[in-house]
Amino acid sequence: MTNEGFAGWLGIAVRTVAYWHSRPETVPGSGNQELLDAAVDRLSDAVRSRFFRSLNDVAEKRGSAGSGSAVGDVVSDAADAIANDSLLSSIGVPHDSIDALQQDMGLLARSGGMAAFDTFSSARRLRDEARALAERTRRPGDLADLFVVVGQGTSLMASTAFDLGHWNESAALARAATQYADLAGHASLRTWTYGLQMTLANWRNEPDAALSYFGRALRVAPDGEPKLRLRYIAARSHALLDDPASVAAVLDAAQRDREAAEGRPDELATATGGEFAFGDARAAACAAAAWLDLRNGEQAGRYAREALRVFQALPAARRPYSQINGTNIDVAAAHLQMRDKDGAAEALRSVLDLPPHKRNVSLTGRLARIERLLKEATWHGDADAQQLRERIAAWLSDTSARPLA
Repeated sequence: MTNEGFAGWLGIAVRTVAYWHSRPETVPGSGNQELLDAAVDRLSDAVRSRFFRSLNDVAEKRGSAGSGSAVGDVVSDAADAIANDSLLSSIGVPHDSIDALQQDMGLLARSGGMAAFDTFSSARRLRDEARALAERTRRPGDLADLFVVVGQGTSLMASTAFDLGHWNESAALARAATQYADLAGHASLRTWTYGLQMTLANWRNEPDAALSYFGRALRVAPDGEPKLRLRYIAARSHALLDDPASVAAVLDAAQRDREAAEGRPDELATATGGEFAFGDARAAACAAAAWLDLRNGEQAGRYAREALRVFQALPAARRPYSQINGTNIDVAAAHLQMRDKDGAAEALRSVLDLPPHKRNVSLTGRLARIERLLKEATWHGDADAQQLRERIAAWLSDTSARPLA
């Protein structure tokens, strides 16, 4: 990679990578060491093995880290000492620091094109900065604002940890995000975190747990978009319980929330937006997923195509690649349920071309459903269908979510 490409992949400054490149003996500080460790964990087994073989070759040639390591240690120690300077820590929290964190969190939430690991790393850094500021202030207003930032950062970490295949860690982070939202007194964020816990429960095929979260969330959810989102997620829960009547009822109730949302904008959705907004596209995608679970391909396809239409109308930089590709997979599933393999293959074209770092658990779970559909008796003896299934099997085999450091 170029310095710029590697810096973007890690989520750090280009000048830092340039410094490492020009001084190979440099020992990075502890924060950057964690990022580099996590980066190694993202690699495929073959690339990781090659990396460690190369590392061992270098170590054997040098015999030791050399005198340059001492210089690196001095620089790293100095940087850590200044970052934790007690004089700086004793100064009150400048309000523009909180404003900057809020703005950065909003930018991160709206950066739909970032890979899951990059979003996780950035959210973690912003959350840690907010926590450090919260430890330095006793002003209730500042604390509440910082708890919101911490809650948002933890929410994004929970969502992307799920995408990276860390189910238990994602659930723990989601619960922590709910607690921070409660500390901040932020009802919309608290509702959003309950919705995330519902989504996680649905993916674990635990719809009863999801509906339990739904009941708790409704007690604190503001009218309008927060309740609208909850009901659409609950539609998936009812579908998993094979209850089409409840799916239709909850979607009907969501229409009333949509009307309420028109005259009652939600601050979390409008001021922060991005991942924290719901909107028509995600609503349609949720409905599509519910009808797929009920094996109603016609209804699922209609909602999924509507979701894609709204997603594609967004500015390119704000299009959430994961949701768009996931919805394309749902379109493919709807075609297969209607016995249309050609339509399914066309919908999967861009998905199957995704580079490995853009793949996540949400996409692999959806593609696994396609693979199961293609194994059904309907497609036995169909060479084209089996060729598509083999391509999907290879994609799934080549894709794995790496543990986080």
